[in-house]
Amino acid sequence: MRPASMVPAGIRGPAAILAACVLLAAGPAAAWRQAHTTPQQPGDPTYPLHVASTCVRYSIHRDCSADVTFEECLAAIDGGVRAWTDADCSYIRFEPTPPASCCRVGYVHDGPNANCIMWREAEWPDDPTYPPDAVALTTLTYDRADGRILDSDVEFNGAAFTFAADGRAGVYDIRSTMAHEAGHMIGLDESEVREATMWPFTFPGETHKRDLHADDIEAVCTIYPSARDPNACRGPIGGLDLVCRPPDDGCGCRSAPARGPAGAAAALALA
Repeated sequence: MRPASMVPAGIRGPAAILAACVLLAAGPAAAWRQAHTTPQQPGDPTYPLHVASTCVRYSIHRDCSADVTFEECLAAIDGGVRAWTDADCSYIRFEPTPPASCCRVGYVHDGPNANCIMWREAEWPDDPTYPPDAVALTTLTYDRADGRILDSDVEFNGAAFTFAADGRAGVYDIRSTMAHEAGHMIGLDESEVREATMWPFTFPGETHKRDLHADDIEAVCTIYPSARDPNACRGPIGGLDLVCRPPDDGCGCRSAPARGPAGAAAALALA
């Protein structure tokens, strides 16, 4: 998600916003989008990204944000993900696990994994997959064979932006930002509706993404309708993996493992 004040001309200007409004006024067509797998070769099939479980378990790094206390950060993160669990027509749920002592972005096929939420306070990576104006970024690892999400990690850009948990003006709201990133964690791409939680831009003091828009509710209830609840909660249970494996790069002890299937996996980053 990017700051609205840094939108390049021609990308999300008045014409784009007007078009979205006209689209909504013209009929019931949805403006939300589901992310899809990226084909390896031209002509390869693509699959919608999705969570093959009733719940999404997540671990918050124990340092959380340098701008607020851990308790404030924890409450704001939990409030952000809870926006999606409050949709009565959907079965998807987010489940917190014990805080993580270490977070590493990506999926380890034969090792421990966690859906981790973390802050990058020292620096934001100088990498093409990390937009420099991103307030936060979600990296999804999925199974190329069916689009099943294997791992989702959220990074907040604390190096460039200041955050708060109380919605005050002048800084970025953790809960509102997390609600947007949680949508990515369950496979949603950006929405064309400016008022939606999944609209890709934000600004200091914005809090309206804390509550789902009708477009967001339609998205989560279409992809995860209550009538198709698998009644199975899979994924990491949190806590620490007490078996420390060398070399110890700071992540020798990791959050508890989630074993994925054999086969090729790919990653997708969504801001």
